[in-house]
Amino acid sequence: MRKVWSKYIIRKEYLPLLVFAGIQLVFHIFMKEPQESDAMWFFSRQLDAYTLKDYLEARYAVWSSRLLIEAVLVYLSRSMFWWKVFDWAAWVFLAWSFAGLFPEEKRETASYLVVGFLCLYPIWDLRTAGWIATGVNYTWPLALGVYSLHGAARTCFGKKTPVFLWVLYGLCALYGANMEQMCAVILAVNFGAILYFTLEKKPFRSYAGVVMGFVISLAEIVFIMACPGNGARKSQEIINWMPNFKSYHVLDKVSMGFLDTMHHLVMSGSLLVLCYLVLLAVLVFLKTKRTAFRAAAVFPVVLTVWLSWFPNTVKANFPTFWKLMDKGEFICGSNYHVMANYIPTVLYLCVAGCILLSLVAVCGSYIELVAQAALLALGLATRIVMGFTPTIYVSQERTFLFLYMALGMSAVYVAVNHLRTLRENRVVWETLKVAGAVLFTVGIVLDLAEIGMG
Repeated sequence: MRKVWSKYIIRKEYLPLLVFAGIQLVFHIFMKEPQESDAMWFFSRQLDAYTLKDYLEARYAVWSSRLLIEAVLVYLSRSMFWWKVFDWAAWVFLAWSFAGLFPEEKRETASYLVVGFLCLYPIWDLRTAGWIATGVNYTWPLALGVYSLHGAARTCFGKKTPVFLWVLYGLCALYGANMEQMCAVILAVNFGAILYFTLEKKPFRSYAGVVMGFVISLAEIVFIMACPGNGARKSQEIINWMPNFKSYHVLDKVSMGFLDTMHHLVMSGSLLVLCYLVLLAVLVFLKTKRTAFRAAAVFPVVLTVWLSWFPNTVKANFPTFWKLMDKGEFICGSNYHVMANYIPTVLYLCVAGCILLSLVAVCGSYIELVAQAALLALGLATRIVMGFTPTIYVSQERTFLFLYMALGMSAVYVAVNHLRTLRENRVVWETLKVAGAVLFTVGIVLDLAEIGMG
């Protein structure tokens, strides 16, 4: 036991995870499930009236394709204690899974950064439908889905993967892909990995498990699209929440998803988003003296701080502009002719373009640039796709989880890959460490305060 403890538990790269486990334990102790939550008023009562088989058959027919997720949910909704135990484990497992995507020589640094960005994530966003239902539907598929991608990471590192691990990755992918947004992530990442391994001419046996993960997620996509319950639920939600939804074309829905997503990122005051933008800007200034790149790096930071931290100043001095930005109205057939409506779209496209231009200046190779761009595009797509649902404004902040995780992992990859550049500039490095420690503490305090209020 002592050997196991010294080899696996107290290794330096795992110390941040132990700290994170303690933080999450405190969070979960204070979490309280609202009596009107989805779990309390609906899921916890279903097995009183139905067998699990009958319940899942009914849900498949009239409401949802998340059969694996809801099979777990109807049991755990009956016990807040056991949900807390498993959800705590899911968060710790998520942090460990993210850190495991990095090679061993970079894992210690990655672990610190992963824990940092997870503590900056506004965890109270996950209480909007109740802690239990949101955790089982969002956090758990995320944690298991990320772990299922370890097989692709191991192949990239040139490590052999035992068969039992491929089986475990497949089972995790099966649960993770039962959630639509995570299914798209698993499908896209595995497809990209297969394409990369094929171009690199790696032997098929080394990434056969990646193909398995791709097939599982592809099968789940087909299952999701074929489920009659999803169509029935969408029809009902159109009636309840957005009666004019059917009048929107594809571009209208893309516009709606993009505008709502960028409006939140730029104007919510998220510490995670701001830290990501500042980190990129710092690296751009350290990497190049070209004015165009530096201006591109500064613009998203300035716009985000201006609109989210000084809203009263903007409102007082630029009332028309503030009303336009705060309204967040997307462009569609009824307002495409009003030129002022294009201002938010143009600004948000500039923000996205500036981030991409900053990555061009920072990344040291085309492979790194493509990987970063793909990661951010995938994260953005998981939220833009909400424009194709009539509940985009009802689901609220919890649907940003996957985008936040993509931003966080992008930040970790950038910092880890360019750690030498940061350390060579001692003043910058020391300032970033102090600022990171302060923001880490602030993030924990804010999370704990919001959890306590809930």
